[in-house]
Amino acid sequence: MNRKIGLATFAVVATLLLQGTAWGVSTSDESTQPPLQIINKTGIKVVIQVNDAGVIPMNGISKQLMAAKNLHDQYESLGMKNGKDYEIAMVFRAAGSQFLLKDDAYDEKAKGQHPKGNPNRAIIEALQKDGVKMYECGVAMQMLGYETSDLLPVARIVTSGIAAIIDFEKSGFQEITP
Repeated sequence: MNRKIGLATFAVVATLLLQGTAWGVSTSDESTQPPLQIINKTGIKVVIQVNDAGVIPMNGISKQLMAAKNLHDQYESLGMKNGKDYEIAMVFRAAGSQFLLKDDAYDEKAKGQHPKGNPNRAIIEALQKDGVKMYECGVAMQMLGYETSDLLPVARIVTSGIAAIIDFEKSGFQEITP
C-alpha cells in the first residue's frame, strides 16, 4: 500500500513539475532564464492613467508618460500597428493633468522645479501622431485653474477622468497606472 501511495505521489509531483515548466513556471533560478516575450500581438486595448506629478529628475519628463512611450515603442518594435493591433488611450487627471499644458501655461502653473516649457510636449505630440489618444480631466482642470486655452491641441477634455477610465474599461480596455 505504501509503495502505491509513493508511486502515486511521485506521479503527481512529476506531472505538476512538467506542467509548471509548460506554464512558464521554472524550477531553476528565474534570473538565468531568457526574457519572456510579448505573446499577445493583436486585439490589445489599453487605457493609461496619468495621475501623478512624478518626473525623471534629469529632464523633467513624467515617469508615467515615459512608461506609456516605452509600451508604445515595444509594440512598434514588434511590428504591431496602433489602430490595427493595439490601441492606447491616455487619461491625464489629478496632478498628472499638468503634462498636457502648453509651454507658457506649464511654466506658470506646474508645481516644482522643471526646465523652461513643458518637457513632455515632444513625447506627447509624437505619441499622438502615432495614434495614441490623449484625454484631459475636466474636474482636474477646474480644481487646478486650467483653461481650455492652456492645453496642448492634442488634448480632448473629458468631464471626469475617472468616469472616462471606467467607460474605457467597459469598452474592453485594460486600465494601467504605471
